[in-house]
Amino acid sequence: MLVEPPRPDLLARAGVSRPDLTLVRHAAVAAALALATLSRGDALVLAVLLVIAAWRPVALAVVPALVASSWRWGSSSLEALAGAQTVLGPAGLVGPPAAAATSWLAGLAILLVLAGRPSAPNLPRGAALLAVLATGATLAAVVAGPGGGGAVWIRVGAGAVATVGAVAVARIRDRLVRAGRALDAAAALAAVAALVLASRAAPPWGGTIDAAAIGQGIAVAAAVALLVLVGPRTFAAMRDRRA
Repeated sequence: MLVEPPRPDLLARAGVSRPDLTLVRHAAVAAALALATLSRGDALVLAVLLVIAAWRPVALAVVPALVASSWRWGSSSLEALAGAQTVLGPAGLVGPPAAAATSWLAGLAILLVLAGRPSAPNLPRGAALLAVLATGATLAAVVAGPGGGGAVWIRVGAGAVATVGAVAVARIRDRLVRAGRALDAAAALAAVAALVLASRAAPPWGGTIDAAAIGQGIAVAAAVALLVLVGPRTFAAMRDRRA
């Protein structure tokens, strides 16, 4: 059964407009890119930002993927994840095998679900490019993300490879609708599998959530989002005054 999309007048009554939603998604993409690249804040905050950026039901698979990655290291802090990989090595290469597989499956889920169609009419190309970069940065943080003082070149290389992979997945989604559905299903299965493996190989869940990291993540995300939301209007206003 086909569902009629909401009419513009109904959206207006609800106080929501399509341009507003697009701008919010753009801000979420930029904030997610900042958190993943800098390894600051919390993986759960990053997951929420990525879900908002994708704005598709299947994007919820990012949540169990990042939960599994956090559980594997015993902390949801992105800084802690980077620090652990600085000392022990890339998550995808450090045993036990079940733990390494958890990171690979989480990364696969993130790659498949977040690499959206670059030509989608509901997301500007600039935001689509940021989404691809955010996908690469997040995957690198999960699979091969040493922080400062470690083999950062591994993280940079992993991010570059992941970004190229995200572009490839995006092109497949753009050209083949059925393939996109298969990729969504594979992403969901990978996320669930990562969570199952984490539950077997990871330490107890207690203490995994880092309240301080959540606060830091919200602060950084809010600052970046505010810059994206307010910045263009501020520059436009200044330009109009000069004119």
